[in-house]
Amino acid sequence: MDKKNVRLRIRFINILFGLSISIIIFRLAFIQLGAKADKYVSIAMNQYNLDYRTSNLNYRILDDKSNDLIKYSTKYIVEVKSNIFKNFNNNIEMEKILTFTSILKNYNEDFDLIQKFQENPGYNFKFEVDKYTYEKLQTVQDINGIYLYEYDEFNEKEAWSIENILIKEISENSTEENYHTYIENNKYPKIDFNYVKTGKDVVDPNNNNFKLTIDKELQDGVKNIISDKKYDEFDSIAIAISEASTGEIKALTQKNEYNPNIILGSTSLGYVPGSVFKLVVAEAAIDSGIFTSKHEFSCENSRYNLCKDRHAGKLTMEDALAVSCNNIFAEIGKEVGWDLIKNYAEEQGFFKKVLGFSDLREASGSYAEPKEYEDGPLFLSMGQNMLIEPLQALNITNTILNNGIYTKLKLIDKIVNENNEVIKEFSNTSDKVLKKDTANILKSMLINTLENGTGKNIKISGVESGVKTGTSERFDGENIVSDGWVLGYFKHRNKYYSMFVFVENINEEGQFGGNTAGPIFKEIVEYYTSTF
Repeated sequence: MDKKNVRLRIRFINILFGLSISIIIFRLAFIQLGAKADKYVSIAMNQYNLDYRTSNLNYRILDDKSNDLIKYSTKYIVEVKSNIFKNFNNNIEMEKILTFTSILKNYNEDFDLIQKFQENPGYNFKFEVDKYTYEKLQTVQDINGIYLYEYDEFNEKEAWSIENILIKEISENSTEENYHTYIENNKYPKIDFNYVKTGKDVVDPNNNNFKLTIDKELQDGVKNIISDKKYDEFDSIAIAISEASTGEIKALTQKNEYNPNIILGSTSLGYVPGSVFKLVVAEAAIDSGIFTSKHEFSCENSRYNLCKDRHAGKLTMEDALAVSCNNIFAEIGKEVGWDLIKNYAEEQGFFKKVLGFSDLREASGSYAEPKEYEDGPLFLSMGQNMLIEPLQALNITNTILNNGIYTKLKLIDKIVNENNEVIKEFSNTSDKVLKKDTANILKSMLINTLENGTGKNIKISGVESGVKTGTSERFDGENIVSDGWVLGYFKHRNKYYSMFVFVENINEEGQFGGNTAGPIFKEIVEYYTSTF
């Protein structure tokens, strides 16, 4: 082959090679700078995983109207994919990129993006910023490789709120009902940046959520009342309200929910019910036919001396309940006997957990059998020498209001999906405990206590209601302390509601259930009947 042909071939190859390079350069320029640049960038970026979790929970806890009960702490997150940021921003104004890096660095000098790229060229970065910085960064969010989103964590500061307790029980799979099985296939909520630059929130429609019987508006209103300055002298106030006919718990809250939950007796063996337990003693005495509510007793001539020198003379059982006479109820307890009283208590859910949570978070309650020298269950008859989960107390008034039928309290109503379609509905059991006539008598005794007894300062004009007050003593590990109780009911819009107010650590000199828990009970009833 002659030299001329060789030169021609080399020239042809050089031209062909140069033309190929030109086409490639043109094509790259077209892709990166042309009208369809964003489309091609999007296709390239789809090779990356561009979705992120937006919560540490893969389910929700809802109230009876499908409002979210969980309180979240929001984190503001900036994710930077370095390869995308460095390779796919040729069509983005440099000013925007500099603005973005400047905002980030002004928030925290350690968030110097340029320096971080130099130190770790292929590394992806994640920053947490404050809300103000996050909102400023959103103004330059169209930069490729930058992803802004909010991440919600349930607020663990109020660790002993009922919703946070439920979260812990579900995560540990420690409830009797085994609620965890309903959410084990749930997917975590996420934000997807694959097709939408600002991100698209994605929640699996098949996720299951817990729908409670709680009314969020009511519970928040109650929390506001007990957090008012006028109750500052009491560090711990606990409230539970239920609809009597269904057993549905409508509010369950306390003043300081960073302390163990009083209502469930969390981290304890329970609380002393005190005089509110006299209602169970009266139920047993009347329902069994041993005494009537009009049977007369003598406080002064009693074999016992349990009234602290406040003897009340001759009283019927009804009036003895109204003034909370310890001597007379010790007499009644001796005649009725602890076995029968205990049977009526247990048939109304006493001494066993209401919600079926773990021992750490819910107490069962217990009692000390009467000793021979005690001459009957005198201390048990006044609600001493026993511990209960305070929530159990609602069972007394619910049974009375339901004509003697005990209906188990209910907190979790349904399992629903994201479209609010019912996946599972939970039922509660009911059993006849008292004769209807007995229940009616006990109801009138509650009204009498409100009108003529220790609950006189609680009476609410125009509202049917009744109460039993109580002051209990317990040993807190160091000292004997007192707690104040009011257990009662009210009627509103043809429905009966049971409620208790429990005030922990009251002053035993001059303070008791009626003048500590009583005003709170009254204020909540007034709030409920004027709001709902």
